[in-house]
Amino acid sequence: MAAPFPHVAARGYGPNITYIFEYSRGLSGVNVPLDVLIARVIYSSIIILAVVIFCSRVAQISHAYLRLTTASSSNQRQQTYWSREQSRWWPWMKKQLIYAPLGKKRHNREVQLSSAIGMGTLPSRFQTILISLYLASQVVYCLFLDYGANEKQALVAELRGRSGTLAVFNMVPLFLLASRNNPLISILHISFDTYNLLHRWLGRIVALEAITHTTAWAVNACAEQNFTDMLARLRDTPFFSWGLLGTCAMGCLALHSPSPIRHAFYETFLHLHQLFALLAFIGVYLHLKLDSLPQKPWIDAVAVIWITERSIRLLRLAYLNLSPKHGSTRMTVVALPGEACRVTFHLPKRVDIQPGCHVYAYIPCVSWWMSHPFSIAWTEPRSTPNDSPYLDDKPSSNNPPLTPCSIEKQGFDLNFEPQDYRPQPTEVSLIVSARQGMTRALYNLARSKPNQTLHSSGFIEGPYGSHPANASSYGTAVLFSAGAGITHHLLYTRDLLMRSASETAATRRIYLIWSVRSTDHLAWVSKWMDQILKLPMRRNILVIKLFVSKPRRAADIVSPSKTVQMFSGRCRPDVVMDEIMPRRVGATLVSVCGPGAFADEVRMAARERIGKGAVVDFVEEAFTW
Repeated sequence: MAAPFPHVAARGYGPNITYIFEYSRGLSGVNVPLDVLIARVIYSSIIILAVVIFCSRVAQISHAYLRLTTASSSNQRQQTYWSREQSRWWPWMKKQLIYAPLGKKRHNREVQLSSAIGMGTLPSRFQTILISLYLASQVVYCLFLDYGANEKQALVAELRGRSGTLAVFNMVPLFLLASRNNPLISILHISFDTYNLLHRWLGRIVALEAITHTTAWAVNACAEQNFTDMLARLRDTPFFSWGLLGTCAMGCLALHSPSPIRHAFYETFLHLHQLFALLAFIGVYLHLKLDSLPQKPWIDAVAVIWITERSIRLLRLAYLNLSPKHGSTRMTVVALPGEACRVTFHLPKRVDIQPGCHVYAYIPCVSWWMSHPFSIAWTEPRSTPNDSPYLDDKPSSNNPPLTPCSIEKQGFDLNFEPQDYRPQPTEVSLIVSARQGMTRALYNLARSKPNQTLHSSGFIEGPYGSHPANASSYGTAVLFSAGAGITHHLLYTRDLLMRSASETAATRRIYLIWSVRSTDHLAWVSKWMDQILKLPMRRNILVIKLFVSKPRRAADIVSPSKTVQMFSGRCRPDVVMDEIMPRRVGATLVSVCGPGAFADEVRMAARERIGKGAVVDFVEEAFTW
């Protein structure tokens, strides 16, 4: 009669270790039915949570749409209904759960061990609950074993199977949440920044489960004979070798991803992160394929997600930046006072870009193929005569570009386009503050050029939307910005002003609050601010408050009018909100984009006014890595 494990006998192992080998490879001891059941429970719970969030988003969007349609042509008194809270539980949910930081105030302000070492940011209260529940469930599932097994090796084998199953299963949402074209962003109206946070925590969970899986195998493999034999099997058996590669790559991903390393060597981190992710995928894929393990469909799904997302990114990049008729995107970089650059991409076609979007900029002259995210500060689609040169830097004096102000003066119909005019390709402008790495190199390069202006090739990928609340449905919009964060709110301001003037928005009050260190920073957006100040009905709707924390001299702080005011010192969001709230119209939207400490101050000021009778919604535009 043939031995049940001829490969064991061939290696000279005694009969007493036959049962151990049985638990060190294959599915013996692995509770496959329970593993499948647990996987179904996990993705069922995820789907249920997604459905709940989706239904709540549909309710919010429907409520905002109803408010927009009823308040677009209403005056201040007629919007009184929308300015008052109609329930008790929803304001409490917003204040204590959805908008709440983990503790009292700190959320996006980085936790600093020293001036040079930062440990990242803290998740919000709701995010912490979700992450903690998921992490706890993974621990429970891994420890839900048959402790009545007669053999210790059988228990270890079951842990090996469970942890390996969960590691592969979690790779599917891990890769999905990391993608820029994640469909859940638009379906659930949740920002990429939130998904990026969940991606980081899922990555830690996958790495721990992969290490647990490999360690459990190693325990039984060493018990089979010795440590040296276990290493030999890792070296000589492709099934084990590829599995080890996957585990090592995941371990490297976990080790190089902490915030101090990630922020200190950002571009190096991105290169290594993509390399290790590829190695982890290859290792796990071949590990599952060689033994045709039941988890292989999940790693196939990972491959589909990754290939599809990269293909979509490539197609979006080509569509936006290449044109058979007009060539490719051109880029102009102008060095500005206050150590920043205005980067304008002259696209070869016209593109419709909504407020609140961001793009990923590819700037080969300082970074060969890496991309960096930036909020879109301004877009200028114009109409020029058919015979005018493509992207002429200075429009003809006979045919100046049309602005909303000139359209109003000349009586043009916004929906009418003369036949001798064609749409001019869109210009997309960014403000890039010089910090470290690519941004500093770009600023230094622009300064070294004549007139501190650099002309080069560049590309953008996007635009990607942040999907905030419907801003035009709010009677009052309070837009807090700090530093380069003003870029996120400029297009919102222009859009709300134009919609309000045409009675297609409920907005009757816009407060644009901008905090900067010096008056040099005002030059970043001065030409765009001039266009905003020329829009119709601007004086009746828009109030701009500029706070200069470190002015060079007192004479620089001059308020041109009641609607454009300058102040010396730091912006105090609570004081600003106290001034605004008595004058509010309808529901109030508080939006912030800026450094973490400033955003936390605004969040606290907004939360303190929720639950006191006034409808206040809070939106934060953040991009944390």
